[in-house]
Amino acid sequence: MKRRWEAGPVWALLPAAVPGLILAAGGLLGWTVALRDGPAYFMPLRERTATVLRGQRGAFWNPNSGCGEPFFANPQSALLYPPAWLAVALPVQRAVTCEAGLHVALLGVGCAFLALRLKARPAMAAAAGFAVAIAGPTLDAAGVLNNLEAVAWAPWAWAAALGGCVPGLAVCVGLAFLAAEPQLALVIGVVAFALAPRRRTIAALALAVGLVALQLVPFLFWVAGGDRGSGIEVAETCAGAVTPNELPALVLPGLSLPVRPDRYVRHLFVPGWCLVLGLAVLFDRRRSTTVLVGAAATLLALAVLPALSSGHEIWAAATGGFVRYPARLIFPAVVALVTAAATLEFRPLRVPAAVLGLAVTLGFGGAALWRHAPLATAVAQGASAGLALVPGFGGVATWAGSLALVPDAVAVLEPAPITARRPIWCGEAQHSARGRVFAVQPSWDQLGWIARRGEEADRALSMGPASLADGRIAVRSAMPVFSATLVAHLAEADRGPAGRWWLDTLAADRIVSHGDIPGFDTVCRENGLTVYDNPQAWPLAQVVTQMPRPGGDVHPAGAVVGVDDRDDRRTFRIEVAPGGGWLLLSAAPDPGWRWKVDDRTVAVTQGPGILHGVLVPAGKHLVEARYRPPGLLAGAAGTLVSLLILAGVGVRSRRKRRDPLSVAPLP
Repeated sequence: MKRRWEAGPVWALLPAAVPGLILAAGGLLGWTVALRDGPAYFMPLRERTATVLRGQRGAFWNPNSGCGEPFFANPQSALLYPPAWLAVALPVQRAVTCEAGLHVALLGVGCAFLALRLKARPAMAAAAGFAVAIAGPTLDAAGVLNNLEAVAWAPWAWAAALGGCVPGLAVCVGLAFLAAEPQLALVIGVVAFALAPRRRTIAALALAVGLVALQLVPFLFWVAGGDRGSGIEVAETCAGAVTPNELPALVLPGLSLPVRPDRYVRHLFVPGWCLVLGLAVLFDRRRSTTVLVGAAATLLALAVLPALSSGHEIWAAATGGFVRYPARLIFPAVVALVTAAATLEFRPLRVPAAVLGLAVTLGFGGAALWRHAPLATAVAQGASAGLALVPGFGGVATWAGSLALVPDAVAVLEPAPITARRPIWCGEAQHSARGRVFAVQPSWDQLGWIARRGEEADRALSMGPASLADGRIAVRSAMPVFSATLVAHLAEADRGPAGRWWLDTLAADRIVSHGDIPGFDTVCRENGLTVYDNPQAWPLAQVVTQMPRPGGDVHPAGAVVGVDDRDDRRTFRIEVAPGGGWLLLSAAPDPGWRWKVDDRTVAVTQGPGILHGVLVPAGKHLVEARYRPPGLLAGAAGTLVSLLILAGVGVRSRRKRRDPLSVAPLP
């Protein structure tokens, strides 16, 4: 009798790993893929994560962006996701490229494994894994690394659900969350239940929630205090949705799409046989494959819905403003569709094979002519798709169609030798800031300039997490959740001269912009970037007579004579004038901070915007603040209990496998 995880010949898994292993090997050999958010977003994040794991920085709080924001509570920190720890041992560019390659391999092998579990022929299973690994959405996801890493666990989770493997399903869904894409982890869990709607699946999903509670609970507190939900605009929630006009790109590699600054998935192509066989497999009337094709169709429809008339309102209402970038649903849709397509049971055709193959080929060719796509590529995909329907030719045709797309896959990655990073533009002027660096509100002109100048412009403006790597303290943040208090403060500061008081209270004595800003002295100009001085900026911390009102001035009531800022712990040595005063901070508030004055716990008073402080009496004092993510202890308890349950389930399953008289319990 086969065990639950035994599905077929191991050799069928090996070809599916080849694209990812080549990418990982390229990273080790000094090549990188400068895709999308990789250089400007994920590499700085991995650098900070590596410094935390080495014990050089605090794990819980990040003071370098967003006027201070949670780090541990953000799954994109990947502090609990072992594959992200490669940056501890390797230079970050090599580490991120290897990390992406290993997950492409994991995804490809997982799809082949799932196809074997669904009784696909070995050659077809191998073709499915290879096809997913070179599909445009998969390689495009390498530039939004959290999406790739989350979806890489999807086929393994679904195989575990079909096999009734509680530990396997729980671990895979948990890793999808820790890989930093909660939305995709939820999708993976829902599809797993649709494939195996039984109590065992529910138990596994509940166990997955418990396993990640250590980070999940602080994450939920972070979201609750952030700008998601009703505070986010509908247009922002629906940004990047796939338009109906872009759908032909699924079957027409090389199709030129209109320029869109908010396009989330830039390469949609999959081998043509995947779509044709995916439709044909519905006639097999097998529940598991029908569920996968249905899931793919549903996810694709949801990715398009916000781009339709009134669809954005439906999406915003259905998601409550908590889910952005619906186009990311394309990633699991491709996994489900391609895997299901590989399981087609070939039967004698009523229509002559030549006629069917010619019809499919002409269909692809006609679509290419209609949309002005590369004709030769479309005809090749149509021919392989038509031939794949013919009994006896499925394996050869599917491999031919997939291999024909390898050049397109390489073009997506744009591999290049790793080079040393150049210093940021006007770096000396920005690093000389006494407080923070304020990037002006993004405009279409500025975004276009960033698109033209690339990563260096993005880094120079500190619009992303570049400050995590170079040490600047930035006002804005590119993290998935912003402090609601900071968002309200920025809304006032971005009003121009009318919001000058709000700008000054951000403690931003350096302003960076692509355009000209009247009223400020220029400190540096380089490559279209200008850095301005703001001498009216408030200090990060000061002792004042009273908590200010919006637009009001403050009067000193002492001095901050020493500061020891260690991310998660701050210590201020202050001297307060007779009559007492306030230690006033210009930093994003968070309920996780606990304050003490001379070892006595004190309450924090919230002022306008991000301003907050503690009341201190006259004299010399030591003010200490310590940060722990809200819900950390409760989450840790949940994870500990879940680990004990997981260990118990594993031991019990192992004993049953050793007992020849045992039988698997009914679901």
